[in-house]
Amino acid sequence: MSSLIERKRLINKRFGTIDEGVLGNVEDVVEIKWPDISEEYEVNGSKLIYKLIKDIDASADRIAEIFNNGFYEMVHNTNKEWHLYSEKIVEKVRTGDYNFYGCYLGDELIAAESMAIHRGDRIMEWCSGCVDPVYRGKGVWRYIGVYNNLIVEKSGAHFGFVWVITSHRYSQMAAERAGYVVMGCAPGMLFYGGMDKRYYRPVIIMYGKLYDAGRKHMQNWESVLLTEQSEKLVSLVRESF
Repeated sequence: MSSLIERKRLINKRFGTIDEGVLGNVEDVVEIKWPDISEEYEVNGSKLIYKLIKDIDASADRIAEIFNNGFYEMVHNTNKEWHLYSEKIVEKVRTGDYNFYGCYLGDELIAAESMAIHRGDRIMEWCSGCVDPVYRGKGVWRYIGVYNNLIVEKSGAHFGFVWVITSHRYSQMAAERAGYVVMGCAPGMLFYGGMDKRYYRPVIIMYGKLYDAGRKHMQNWESVLLTEQSEKLVSLVRESF
């Protein structure tokens, strides 16, 4: 009977030992917003302007064109194919949980990237970015991570993350320039298709970064309980965290 009483005391209690000092008040959590930020960078003699794509109805066709031209691997992936269709792009953005930021050369939208708010966890994800192949080599990826960092920082999100591919290094370099650190590797996690009806599963790297409120209220490392395998990963993450 005593053991049953002890177990009942665990009802509505946090699992494990969490330091009271890291606990925040839910009432103080700021709602995540889509910041309207415009930044200009000069790369290889070209002035590139990064900004929120405000009029999604007017820009959806161009966004879809960019992804159709340059993100071949989205074909046959039902979680990502919506980037290829203007009407689905508009539909996603109108939910309020997705949005697009773009890179402009003059008045021309030459690259677009989708971002998502995961409101329950108060985090923001860099989803999918694409440069129109006609404009590759202009240096779009040189500052995309720096710009994305500003977006997440100003949004009120506690944490930002991105999964990047390993068939090139540009996305990894962009995340690292933003101060994001490697938090994991997922071999074969995603499904990458193509118009030729063939597919492969890439090796994916996860990068992440804690922002002010997130860092303040993170579980203390000292209370983390790990298996031998997970301890190896955590030790590597802590080195650069």
